[in-house]
Amino acid sequence: MKNLAGHNISIFLFQFVLRKNAISFVLNESIAEDLYPEIEEQIQPLTQACSETLMRHRHLCHEEIIMDGNILVDNCFEVMLSAGLGKHFAEREKQNLFNDAHKIANLLMEVMDRRTKELEQGTYPGPQYVTPKIQRTQSTNKGLEALGRKRQQSPWDTNEIYDLSRLNPDDLPKDVLVRKGYDHRGHCLAFEHKRLGDLGRIILTYIGKDKTLVEAELSKDNPDTLDEKQKVLEEIVSTVEFNLRTIVKDI
Repeated sequence: MKNLAGHNISIFLFQFVLRKNAISFVLNESIAEDLYPEIEEQIQPLTQACSETLMRHRHLCHEEIIMDGNILVDNCFEVMLSAGLGKHFAEREKQNLFNDAHKIANLLMEVMDRRTKELEQGTYPGPQYVTPKIQRTQSTNKGLEALGRKRQQSPWDTNEIYDLSRLNPDDLPKDVLVRKGYDHRGHCLAFEHKRLGDLGRIILTYIGKDKTLVEAELSKDNPDTLDEKQKVLEEIVSTVEFNLRTIVKDI
């Protein structure tokens, strides 16, 4: 069996596979049966973040498998994108994507190591029925928020820290709540409205020379309220632009 780069593999770990309007996270079946609940909880926000990044580039992929992760015959882990896809990524975005793919791999290898010890000690409880899904849940959102806060503390992003305190709650539209989000492009702020629900996200990316790119993504939840949510999100973008003195890019 070979990976996307054509290298021989000894253990298949995972693939991100393109579907009609989505991406599926395909996990090694034996490992999936042995997933510990706490490991699965850690994997979910990582797969969510990876899938969102890959979805933005899916139109440039001409294969069914857009990214895979495997242990090669030399026992090294390798993550690969579909041929030619990597050149379309911003370097920071690609590095963050690969970093999270490595974190997923480390968690899966931890599962294998722990289960091996249980088999040796005679304490293995048997396979479990687990169906990994890429979807946003309250637990996943909390995991993404935790990842975002952890990134903000990283020395890698020392010059790109955007403190939520810069956003005065009184400046935001009424009934709007803000929390830390997570995105491979840069720092992410997620917004929610008490009545309208999830509004969407704003991603802040440092582009040098004291400039920051602001990208706004409107949540498609509750289609009947999209127009209202868009107006509120536009107000938020204006507030962020003013407070952070950034440039705005419509997406």
